[in-house]
Amino acid sequence: LKLNTSLQSLRLPGNHVGEVRELADALMVNSSLKMLDLSHNDVVADGARALADALKYNSTLTALNLRYNQVGDDGARALVDALETNWSLTKLNLLWHNYVSDDVLADIESRLERNKLVGPSAFAALRTARR
Repeated sequence: LKLNTSLQSLRLPGNHVGEVRELADALMVNSSLKMLDLSHNDVVADGARALADALKYNSTLTALNLRYNQVGDDGARALVDALETNWSLTKLNLLWHNYVSDDVLADIESRLERNKLVGPSAFAALRTARR
């Protein structure tokens, strides 16, 4: 995944991946993946934090499916923080058994809506203008 430049969709539901640090490290530098499905994979807060770290650098992923995991509020808050700098992600599925509170879900939703409205190209232009 680190070196791949053509894969756009990766579906790994139900593989019980659990620890996603290596996958997140690859996602950090990947420039082609647009959709990642990690549903039913025993991803907990540490895994969500690793994915959040990757999202701070990744600008191509638009959809991340984490349903039926156990990211909790701590993992979800890390994703909220990542969405402060990530403007490409527009879909994040945290339904079913993730134990995320309504206020954290609302924060995520507002950032995803911003990304849908503004998009990564406007953010890139803003970054360039600030330099």
